[in-house]
Amino acid sequence: MLSLKLPLRTAALAAAMLAAVPHLARADIMHVTTRQGAREAIVLQSVPTPAPTVIVLHGATITAAQTARSSGFAEAAAARGFAAVFPEGVNRQWNDGREDGHISTIDDVGFLRQLVDELVRRGVADRGRIYLAGISNGGMMTFRMLCEASELFAGAATIIANMPAGVGEHCHVRKPLPLVMFNGTADPLVPYEGGNVGFRGQRGRVWSAERTAEFIARVDGCAAMQVSPLPIPASTEPVRVERLEWSPCRTSLPVALFRFVGGGHQVPGRPQFLPGLLGLGSLQVNAAEEAMETFLR
Repeated sequence: MLSLKLPLRTAALAAAMLAAVPHLARADIMHVTTRQGAREAIVLQSVPTPAPTVIVLHGATITAAQTARSSGFAEAAAARGFAAVFPEGVNRQWNDGREDGHISTIDDVGFLRQLVDELVRRGVADRGRIYLAGISNGGMMTFRMLCEASELFAGAATIIANMPAGVGEHCHVRKPLPLVMFNGTADPLVPYEGGNVGFRGQRGRVWSAERTAEFIARVDGCAAMQVSPLPIPASTEPVRVERLEWSPCRTSLPVALFRFVGGGHQVPGRPQFLPGLLGLGSLQVNAAEEAMETFLR
């Protein structure tokens, strides 16, 4: 177990994580000292040796602890022998590079680089098998990391997130890597077809989901895209799911985009949250499970 002195609130969070995922052997809070101050990440380990590791970035206004409890990644990672790490953004958000009327000075790229180094140094992570996943704002931060630090990761997954437009225009992914995306066509916050982000469109701009996937597919040297509808469940769920796949690729794994036709700003496979405001969810595909299966392969 990591040797850390935990403040009462932080220790309680670690205990809550352990209780929420009882088959995990270890739960800790890792402190990382950056030039801009101390940062934290919840570390959940299912095995005691350096392990394949997924770093999961929360959405805006959501905490790392909430994401560990509700996203499904903690359970999906533990079931496959992965460590799961949930870092905390400053003020519950990530500086993902969107131009939304203000300039953030938070160096989240630097923080995540340091976090990766600390995970390896402390024997948590296998450097050759570190994966990155992000939800909403965290997904857009994932794309920024692929553009600026892709060499750190063996694969990535994004949920209800597209490439920030400004970041994409200057993006230089340094190596091919597998990517799986999950996007709803009726997302009221992160438009599937690209454009302005947020209910009022004042949170910067993003590319479309398909342009984002195609960009990574070109980096990976993938061939043409194919669309495969998923079987409609017996419950006749109103959201229809299609898998867009670019293959074959140099990575041996395809670039995949799960398109939720009629789906909103919801995490696939998890309970809906405010569907009247954020749109419909879907239980046909579990994003965390699908992402971890991609990483496992």
